[in-house]
Amino acid sequence: MDYYCQDRDLLSIEPIVFIAGGFPSQQLINGTDGSISGTTFTSAGSNFSTAGIKAGMALCSYDTTPSEGNAFEITSIDSATQLTISVLRGSSEDSPTPPPAGSNLSFYIRTFEPQIKMTSSTLGEKLRQMSELAGIDNADFADSEQLRITTAYGTLSSIFTARAENAAAHDANWIKAEHYRNEYRKLQLQLRLAVDEDGDGLAEKTRTLGNVILRRV
Repeated sequence: MDYYCQDRDLLSIEPIVFIAGGFPSQQLINGTDGSISGTTFTSAGSNFSTAGIKAGMALCSYDTTPSEGNAFEITSIDSATQLTISVLRGSSEDSPTPPPAGSNLSFYIRTFEPQIKMTSSTLGEKLRQMSELAGIDNADFADSEQLRITTAYGTLSSIFTARAENAAAHDANWIKAEHYRNEYRKLQLQLRLAVDEDGDGLAEKTRTLGNVILRRV
């Protein structure tokens, strides 16, 4: 299935989940020989291809203390040892912006793809049910900013809920989990299903649940 957001979308809202709060079990790769020059990140001792690194993930680098490091978005995988990275861009369509240069950097790449997949699946099922009610059998969901943000908030809610496990009720992770859960609910109510039955770019039907487009094939 398609995921409705990426790690970079989480990074734009809550960079702390990558810099200080990522789950070690979801760490794909790490090293101590990182080098940044322009928008190029190189690690001679790594194999980004076999590690499953993808564009849209986030790379964290630091000198001595992980929590004091920086997080950058990965825009492309250029070879087994080289990535193109960028300071977080306003849009994934923008050109990469070079981070500060550095060498002998410690780094790691973690992903929240399992949580993104779960939230995308939940939203996708709701959209599927609504498309059936609208009389659309074979349809594709077009990407949209609203759908990405909604998925990101739902994903962050699950991340902070997991982080707060066994924590006191006043723990900041519980507070953030509740905040993102409430926002996720609100954002879902603002989503709208727009059905373009004849492919002319105009929606003939809408259902409350945004910019989600279905096209009859």
